[in-house]
Amino acid sequence: MTTPATVQRHRRICDVHLVLIRDGHVLLSLRKGGYASGQWQVPSGHLDEGEPTDDGTAREGFEEIGVTVHTRDLELAHFIDHRSPGEEPRLGVFYRALAWDGEPYNAEPDKCGGIAWYPLDNIPPETVPYHAAALTHIAHGRVRSRFGWEPTTATPHTQG
Repeated sequence: MTTPATVQRHRRICDVHLVLIRDGHVLLSLRKGGYASGQWQVPSGHLDEGEPTDDGTAREGFEEIGVTVHTRDLELAHFIDHRSPGEEPRLGVFYRALAWDGEPYNAEPDKCGGIAWYPLDNIPPETVPYHAAALTHIAHGRVRSRFGWEPTTATPHTQG
């Protein structure tokens, strides 16, 4: 009797992002301290262990900007395979809230320098680069992208 080989599976961190759009404007929050301090982003965070992406997105919305979003009101807006220099690759899931309860406010002033609405087609240049890329794709109706990967020669399993 033989024992099946143990395969070490690759794992990635999954970021979740909440996209609120009102009258053609997207809500952005200003990072304060740590990674990308002084740059704008959509409200976002990491999944908790065992948490589905839609639940994590709704949780982050409540924690960061004080709104209640029901998962039934979340629509997948974009999926991005991204990496930043010196960081491990990550997967980013952007959900657009079709409805929410409450008026957004800065619920984490220790981590956030403020919130503001910006035209979706004219976000500030000081936006976290992969967030800016994802928002551009969302504005153009593209559901998936990758960011921060050097161009490589396509192999049969990556051509498409």
